[in-house]
Amino acid sequence: MTFDKKTFYARTMHTPDSPQRAELRAALRDISVALIPLHRYLIEAARSDYVFAYEKELDRPVHLLQLLKEDPFFAWLKPLTSVIVDIDEMVRTDFTADAAGAIHDRIDGLVGSAVAEGDFASHYREILQRDVNVAMAHAAVRQALLRLGRSGPANDAQQENQKDSADKGGDQ
Repeated sequence: MTFDKKTFYARTMHTPDSPQRAELRAALRDISVALIPLHRYLIEAARSDYVFAYEKELDRPVHLLQLLKEDPFFAWLKPLTSVIVDIDEMVRTDFTADAAGAIHDRIDGLVGSAVAEGDFASHYREILQRDVNVAMAHAAVRQALLRLGRSGPANDAQQENQKDSADKGGDQ
């Protein structure tokens, strides 16, 4: 894929951040940093499951990479891989608070407390219960997700409403 100069800079540069967007950008970076070990531990667990199920040893990293890309056994990991890539692209460019909120919702849908359905959720819950590394990484992601959820204008408006409600309740 080739880019002209204008397209390249549009995809890789961003204008100076407002304080709110700087906070969101930092929160997105934190969530990306937290997601990467979780992703790695899930890949390791899926690799072990694959070796057990198919009795084939994966002796070369390139073989595992090929399986991650092409084998249906590993397809359940793609939503998490995709959100990590999207975050890393987003933090390099200008983005809206709504886009950051959408990332929050995608991650929360994958690893959140709500009962998720689907291929990722079933594999994730099972590995989360048996692998302490995944459980620890899950906790780190949830902490980073809380920070991302507290950032941005929607949360600022919610905090203002809560403060106004508390003020009105105290005046009576």
